[in-house]
Amino acid sequence: MSWDKNKRISQEEISEKITPKTVQFAEEFGKYLATGVNAGKEQIVALTTSQLRKFFGEVKRQQMSEFNESEFAMLKPKLAYAVGRAHQRARATYKIDDFYEVMADCIDKVCKSPDKQKAFKNFTLIFEAIVAYHKAAEK
Repeated sequence: MSWDKNKRISQEEISEKITPKTVQFAEEFGKYLATGVNAGKEQIVALTTSQLRKFFGEVKRQQMSEFNESEFAMLKPKLAYAVGRAHQRARATYKIDDFYEVMADCIDKVCKSPDKQKAFKNFTLIFEAIVAYHKAAEK
Protein backbone atom coordinates (compact mmCIF):
# COMPACT_ATOMS: atom_id res chain seq x y z
CA MET A 1 0.00 0.00 0.00
CA SER A 2 2.11 2.86 -1.27
CA TRP A 3 1.28 6.20 -2.81
CA ASP A 4 1.42 6.48 -6.60
CA LYS A 5 4.40 8.81 -7.11
CA ASN A 6 2.80 10.05 -10.35
CA LYS A 7 -0.15 11.54 -8.47
CA ARG A 8 0.76 15.15 -7.89
CA ILE A 9 -0.87 18.53 -7.76
CA SER A 10 -0.26 20.34 -11.02
CA GLN A 11 1.49 23.68 -11.39
CA GLU A 12 -1.79 25.15 -12.62
CA GLU A 13 -3.67 23.97 -9.51
CA ILE A 14 -1.08 25.70 -7.34
CA SER A 15 -0.62 28.84 -9.45
CA GLU A 16 -4.08 29.42 -10.87
CA LYS A 17 -7.06 27.66 -9.37
CA ILE A 18 -8.19 24.78 -7.24
CA THR A 19 -10.47 22.39 -9.11
CA PRO A 20 -12.66 19.43 -8.13
CA LYS A 21 -9.71 17.27 -9.22
CA THR A 22 -7.57 19.07 -6.61
CA VAL A 23 -10.13 18.38 -3.90
CA GLN A 24 -10.30 14.73 -4.94
CA PHE A 25 -6.50 14.53 -4.69
CA ALA A 26 -6.63 16.05 -1.18
CA GLU A 27 -9.27 13.53 -0.12
CA GLU A 28 -7.38 10.50 -1.44
CA PHE A 29 -4.04 11.70 -0.09
CA GLY A 30 -5.41 12.68 3.35
CA LYS A 31 -7.12 9.30 3.76
CA TYR A 32 -4.01 7.46 2.54
CA LEU A 33 -1.77 9.27 5.04
CA ALA A 34 -4.07 8.42 7.96
CA THR A 35 -3.99 4.65 7.53
CA GLY A 36 -1.22 2.34 8.64
CA VAL A 37 -0.62 -1.40 8.44
CA ASN A 38 0.97 -3.64 11.01
CA ALA A 39 0.86 -7.14 9.56
CA GLY A 40 3.66 -9.53 10.40
CA LYS A 41 6.96 -8.26 9.06
CA GLU A 42 5.35 -5.44 7.08
CA GLN A 43 4.80 -2.29 9.08
CA ILE A 44 3.54 0.84 7.34
CA VAL A 45 3.38 3.75 9.74
CA ALA A 46 0.63 6.31 9.15
CA LEU A 47 1.39 10.01 9.29
CA THR A 48 0.48 10.98 12.83
CA THR A 49 -1.78 13.88 13.68
CA SER A 50 1.11 15.37 15.62
CA GLN A 51 3.45 15.27 12.61
CA LEU A 52 0.80 16.76 10.36
CA ARG A 53 -0.31 19.47 12.80
CA LYS A 54 3.27 20.58 13.50
CA PHE A 55 3.89 21.27 9.82
CA PHE A 56 0.39 22.71 9.36
CA GLY A 57 0.95 25.05 12.31
CA GLU A 58 4.07 26.43 10.66
CA VAL A 59 2.19 27.02 7.39
CA LYS A 60 -0.63 28.79 9.27
CA ARG A 61 1.91 30.92 11.16
CA GLN A 62 3.37 32.01 7.84
CA GLN A 63 -0.11 32.66 6.47
CA MET A 64 -0.82 35.09 9.31
CA SER A 65 2.17 37.23 8.40
CA GLU A 66 2.99 38.62 4.98
CA PHE A 67 4.21 35.97 2.53
CA ASN A 68 7.98 35.59 2.73
CA GLU A 69 9.44 33.33 0.05
CA SER A 70 12.60 32.59 2.05
CA GLU A 71 10.67 31.47 5.12
CA PHE A 72 8.31 29.48 2.95
CA ALA A 73 11.16 27.72 1.13
CA MET A 74 12.60 26.74 4.53
CA LEU A 75 9.59 24.50 5.10
CA LYS A 76 11.30 21.83 2.97
CA PRO A 77 14.31 21.36 5.28
CA LYS A 78 12.04 21.49 8.34
CA LEU A 79 9.95 18.71 6.86
CA ALA A 80 13.07 16.75 5.88
CA TYR A 81 14.16 16.93 9.52
CA ALA A 82 10.81 15.45 10.61
CA VAL A 83 11.29 12.61 8.11
CA GLY A 84 14.75 11.92 9.54
CA ARG A 85 13.38 11.83 13.08
CA ALA A 86 10.66 9.37 12.08
CA HIS A 87 13.22 6.99 10.57
CA GLN A 88 15.22 6.86 13.82
CA ARG A 89 12.48 4.97 15.58
CA ALA A 90 12.10 1.56 13.98
CA ARG A 91 12.45 -0.31 10.70
CA ALA A 92 9.28 0.31 8.77
CA THR A 93 7.80 2.18 5.85
CA TYR A 94 6.70 5.65 6.80
CA LYS A 95 3.96 7.62 5.11
CA ILE A 96 5.75 10.79 6.17
CA ASP A 97 8.07 10.03 3.23
CA ASP A 98 5.14 10.33 0.81
CA PHE A 99 3.94 13.45 2.62
CA TYR A 100 7.40 14.97 2.19
CA GLU A 101 7.50 14.16 -1.54
CA VAL A 102 4.11 15.74 -2.23
CA MET A 103 4.61 18.79 -0.02
CA ALA A 104 8.16 19.44 -1.28
CA ASP A 105 6.82 19.33 -4.84
CA CYS A 106 4.08 21.80 -3.92
CA ILE A 107 6.56 24.12 -2.18
CA ASP A 108 8.71 24.12 -5.32
CA LYS A 109 5.66 24.94 -7.44
CA VAL A 110 4.73 27.88 -5.21
CA CYS A 111 8.28 29.21 -5.48
CA LYS A 112 8.19 28.86 -9.30
CA SER A 113 4.81 30.53 -9.66
CA PRO A 114 4.63 33.99 -11.27
CA ASP A 115 2.13 35.06 -8.56
CA LYS A 116 3.62 33.60 -5.39
CA GLN A 117 1.00 35.20 -3.11
CA LYS A 118 -1.85 33.49 -4.98
CA ALA A 119 0.07 30.22 -5.20
CA PHE A 120 0.75 30.30 -1.45
CA LYS A 121 -2.95 30.89 -0.79
CA ASN A 122 -3.88 27.92 -3.01
CA PHE A 123 -1.19 25.77 -1.33
CA THR A 124 -2.65 26.63 2.07
CA LEU A 125 -6.20 25.77 0.97
CA ILE A 126 -5.06 22.44 -0.49
CA PHE A 127 -3.13 21.66 2.68
CA GLU A 128 -6.18 22.49 4.81
CA ALA A 129 -8.19 20.00 2.75
CA ILE A 130 -5.54 17.29 3.23
CA VAL A 131 -5.60 17.91 7.01
CA ALA A 132 -9.40 17.72 7.06
CA TYR A 133 -9.53 14.43 5.15
CA HIS A 134 -6.70 13.01 7.27
CA LYS A 135 -8.67 13.82 10.41
CA ALA A 136 -11.87 12.34 8.97
CA ALA A 137 -10.06 9.10 8.10
CA GLU A 138 -8.34 8.59 11.44
CA LYS A 139 -9.55 5.63 13.42
